[in-house]
Amino acid sequence: MPYQKGKRLPIERASKLGHLEVIQSPLVKKLCENFNDPNFKIEPTEINWQPIPKCGNELKIIFASDGSIQTIESPIPPYKAIAFVKSALLRMDQYAISKLDKENPNPFALRDIMKKSALFHATSFPLR
Repeated sequence: MPYQKGKRLPIERASKLGHLEVIQSPLVKKLCENFNDPNFKIEPTEINWQPIPKCGNELKIIFASDGSIQTIESPIPPYKAIAFVKSALLRMDQYAISKLDKENPNPFALRDIMKKSALFHATSFPLR
C-alpha cells in the first residue's frame, strides 16, 4: 500500500506489478470465470478461530499488517462486483531485535531477522 507524501519523503506510488500473483491464483481464476454467471454460488468455509491467551507476559513477537484493494464492477445486468486484495504481514521478533547493536547493527544479523519476517497473500472476493 503506498504512503502519502510527508515532510521528509516523496509520495510512494503503488506498483501494479505487485498484484500479478493475484491473477495467477486458482481461486481468483475461478471467480473471474464465474464473474458473469448469475447462478454462481459461493460455498461458505468453516473458520477455526483460536482464542488469544490472557496472561501478564510481555509480547515476544509483534505482527503488523497492511493491504490494498481494487474493485471491478460489471455495469450491465446481472450487476456484479469483485474485489482483488493483496495483504502483507510483518513479524518483528523483539528479543532478536534487542540483541542487535543499536549504533552499528550487524547486516547479517539484520538479514537473518528479516528473512522470514514478511509474508504476503493475494486473493479476490465477490462483492455482489
